[in-house]
Amino acid sequence: MTSDPKRIFIVDDEALIAFEMADALEDLGFEVVGPSMHLDDALSVAKEEHFDVACLDVNLGKGKTSEPVARILSQRGIPYVYITAYEANQIGFANPDDKVLRKPLSISDLKKALIDVVE
Repeated sequence: MTSDPKRIFIVDDEALIAFEMADALEDLGFEVVGPSMHLDDALSVAKEEHFDVACLDVNLGKGKTSEPVARILSQRGIPYVYITAYEANQIGFANPDDKVLRKPLSISDLKKALIDVVE
């Protein structure tokens, strides 16, 4: 992406997807924070860690979503991209200007979305 890698926070409850995404993002020049696979951990990282952008899975299992994480990130002024199997209009808590990518996604689509929200 740039000569100075951006720190990126990954939240996804599926370990395989989270670690594959982390590997792909590291290949794009990001320094990965996480991944967090549980809401409690994601909330703690969202409140306390330094990072430039986040990838948030919408559904975190057992009736939990990444909505509270997105709220914290918004308050901190940290951009994020939702990565989900849902259509944007199916995410009741998403703002109209939130970036939503559908799973499965390509690395090029992810890179473009991250550039869009960071810049």
